[in-house]
Amino acid sequence: MTSMPLCRLEVTCDDDQASSEDQMVAASNTEQVSPVPNTKVLSLAEVEDWLDDHRDNAADYFLREMDIKFIDRWLMTHGFFSTREYIASRRNSNTPNDSDEHLLVDQTSGYFSDGPQLTTRPRLKSKKFLRQNFARSKRKNALRESEPISQSTDSPTHARRHSFRDFRRYLSLPSRSSHILNHLIESKVRIPRVPSKGVEAKRELRFTNERQFFLEIVQEIAHDLDAKSLTWKIITNLAVLVDSDCASLYLIEGPKDKRMLVSKVFDVHCGTDIFLPGSGKDDEIKVPWGTGIIGHVANTGMTVNLINPNQDPRYNDEVDKIRGYRTDTLLCMPIRNADDEIIGVAQAVNKNLQSGEQQFTEEDEKLARAYLEFCGIALTNARLFEMSQKEYERNRSLLEVAHDLFEEQTSLEKVILKIMQRAQQLLKCEKAAVLLLQEGSESENVKFSRTFELTSSPLAPFSPVISSAEPETSLGLLRFAKRVVATGEVLNITDPKKISGESGRHIRSLLCMPIRERDYKIIGVATIINRLDGLVFDENDEQLFKAFTLFCGLGINNTLMYSELEKAMARQKVAIEVISYHATATQKDIKQFLSRHLPEAKKLELTSLKFDDFSLTSDEMILASIHMFQDLGLLSHFKIDVSVLCLFLATVRKNYRNIPYHNWRHAFNVAQVMFAILKNCGVKCVLSDLEILGMMVGCLCHDLDHRGTNNAFQQKTGSALALLYGNKATMEQHHFNHAVMILSSEDHNIFATLSRDEYSRVMNILKNAILATDLSTYFQLRGKFFSLVDNTNYEWKKEENREVLKSMLITACDLGASTKPWSIQQRVAKLVTDEFFDQGDKERLQLKIQPQALMDREKIDELPQMQVSWIDAICLPLYKVFSKINSGFIEMVEGAVSNRDKWEALASRKVNLTNGNAEMYDKETGV
Repeated sequence: MTSMPLCRLEVTCDDDQASSEDQMVAASNTEQVSPVPNTKVLSLAEVEDWLDDHRDNAADYFLREMDIKFIDRWLMTHGFFSTREYIASRRNSNTPNDSDEHLLVDQTSGYFSDGPQLTTRPRLKSKKFLRQNFARSKRKNALRESEPISQSTDSPTHARRHSFRDFRRYLSLPSRSSHILNHLIESKVRIPRVPSKGVEAKRELRFTNERQFFLEIVQEIAHDLDAKSLTWKIITNLAVLVDSDCASLYLIEGPKDKRMLVSKVFDVHCGTDIFLPGSGKDDEIKVPWGTGIIGHVANTGMTVNLINPNQDPRYNDEVDKIRGYRTDTLLCMPIRNADDEIIGVAQAVNKNLQSGEQQFTEEDEKLARAYLEFCGIALTNARLFEMSQKEYERNRSLLEVAHDLFEEQTSLEKVILKIMQRAQQLLKCEKAAVLLLQEGSESENVKFSRTFELTSSPLAPFSPVISSAEPETSLGLLRFAKRVVATGEVLNITDPKKISGESGRHIRSLLCMPIRERDYKIIGVATIINRLDGLVFDENDEQLFKAFTLFCGLGINNTLMYSELEKAMARQKVAIEVISYHATATQKDIKQFLSRHLPEAKKLELTSLKFDDFSLTSDEMILASIHMFQDLGLLSHFKIDVSVLCLFLATVRKNYRNIPYHNWRHAFNVAQVMFAILKNCGVKCVLSDLEILGMMVGCLCHDLDHRGTNNAFQQKTGSALALLYGNKATMEQHHFNHAVMILSSEDHNIFATLSRDEYSRVMNILKNAILATDLSTYFQLRGKFFSLVDNTNYEWKKEENREVLKSMLITACDLGASTKPWSIQQRVAKLVTDEFFDQGDKERLQLKIQPQALMDREKIDELPQMQVSWIDAICLPLYKVFSKINSGFIEMVEGAVSNRDKWEALASRKVNLTNGNAEMYDKETGV
């Protein structure tokens, strides 16, 4: 333990039950009092023994009585930061540092220990200790996974405090991703700390064992990577080594054309343990290059050893006058790195006269030169470590910038405000500004659309000033910004007179840089003004600001793109509303429909599989559809309003395009075939009412908004539909989504009366029904369907089998025209052929490709044979299998066979027809 003034400790000898706290109160009373009976005066050794045995009371006394200077003295003696440096480092760090937090706690708890080994204080149950312990625990990082336990885990008190600590930790977990990001990228590198011996101990060792002393002071600096702490150790050791009154050290900083000498710790006396004026960064002593004796040594590399340096013209005595100090002798030597470059200057002042020498000797120069060689290595390592720390902080800051910019992309103002705030924090400047370039602006006539400024000052820290006015009134630096846009180069102005003359502001330095988008096009200009430390922006600032503006450009560009996307979505929404309005039937039309009378379904032959597809007008087909819904009992069972159904059907009709085949008439005819199958083929007893509702609506909607071209054409042309829905069932997906859009329109939802579960099921039935009209789906499922029927092991109660059955039913209805009477079949074939030929013409003219034979107008003579192949390969197999399920389908089989025979007869007469009888061919086929 270090020596301390002898104090008077009075203890009552016959009071064995005196508490330790009462004894400590007696110990703290150092005033001279008259002795009382039964007391004794303790010696210093007894006081030290008592303190060693009562460390908790000693620590409590230390916390109450010691001042900040004594704490700084202890910290520096043991190789740690001073409290002032610690606070400054905490302000510069965004994330709490576990090692720093333990620093003060451990230093406090280990103050009375014999060296660097820190001890753990036993836990007391006093309220004061609990308050202190809670205050220390609040400073710990909330994300730590474990904490040291100083009490038995069996203690109830420990259990309560442990659970409270966990509860507080979970409540303190960061809720934002930025906090988690800061924790993940926190540096895991810690500066090694080796406690130093006291000056008196070093001086004693220096005179008793000089070799051991030299080894220890070299080892001491070899383990320190902090420049300021290392400087303190070097000048302290140098003063002891050459037996001088005080010493100082200056490091060379800055580029070659702007070098200066900087003292981070200035004039440390050999007998002191606290910092003098160089404790903080703001108090660093900076000497211009070539000034004074130290400037001469730094410039020439020569050693200067003087008596009465005041008489030397190179000497600067301003510091002596300020401190009232007289310099009698001086030794000034350069510090070199491994490449023999001068990186600093060390100076020892006033040789100790008790040594018997009047000035620094050659032996002192020899010892100092040898020691400074090791100091050069240590300072180089510290500088490299400092550079790596700066590079780490730079990368960390840029990563946080990227996180901030890409986290918020919905508002341009918020993004730019974050940019300016980060610029001020990253580059430590007074003002930041962003000017956005007006779209279409040329380099000869540069114009800015918006200006954003952010000023950081003691009166208004980070007060944003956002302006849409003319940039001249908002920012007087328009000329510099225009120059950057015109040249595309970085502008770094360090002449205050030039800047003030042009801007009318008190500006010391200015850095202006273009902001570019991903295509390297300039979209704005970023400007930072006046470094907070008063220096000009250097090359490192330029590099950091350049990397910063790259992220800013991407962030601003993405935000602008997001804004354009929002506008596009708004335009699309408006367009959909307009189209929906014009594609929706009116209530006036509905009243006209409902006022008309239409015969019953049987009289219209809607239940017949031989129904004439061309017998009804467009309006009559709407009324016929209503009759089919009524006949199936769907209106009454699901309580569908007739006016809503009529409005839905009228709107569905308006959303079919005027193309030859896949139009409203085809949709109605498919629904009529489904209705006839339900009535005649025994399928109604297999399907539920909800399935019948979904299937009927699917038939009516299965070709909504058909463009007269198939899926292959959408893929070949890369249409918007292909991009939206992909290559699988492109048109069918579009038909379903169009049906959903109509159902979602006001007063069009015929499923509105269904329950939530029924609604979900019927929408799924509707989707599967429409997608099943894609022939690729038919080919995928028909093998399974044929196998089920041929093996007679089908059970339609199984959901899987029912899904296959419904898919095959919708396909049978879609192909129903092939089973109709020959006159109807001829007209349908002509309509289909016209639509196919139109697509073939587009492929030939637009895509420059040869269309398939089915769509090639030049191969019209092959149509009969292609119809035969179509019926044989697709239609007949399906209807024959259905006829095995129910005999009602035999009528459809017979119709398909009859039409096939007629097409085959025409195919056999193809030679005669192509040899000149084309008129009769056209008359008989309708093609």
